[in-house]
Amino acid sequence: MKSPLAQKIWAIITWRWRLQIALNAPFALLWVADKTNPAVHAFNMTALSAMHAEWLAPMIGIA
Repeated sequence: MKSPLAQKIWAIITWRWRLQIALNAPFALLWVADKTNPAVHAFNMTALSAMHAEWLAPMIGIA
């Protein structure tokens, strides 16, 4: 590209894409883990049963 304006526009777009990739990389890793490893969805139900409903309800927005 010979045009200075086009070079500036390209630099801005490239910077923003690099930032977007950096911000989304952890979520991409979680998505890959979700698709390849079924143990990602395993959850210990004893942890939920040990919590008191009065303490948990405001945190999930039902109180």
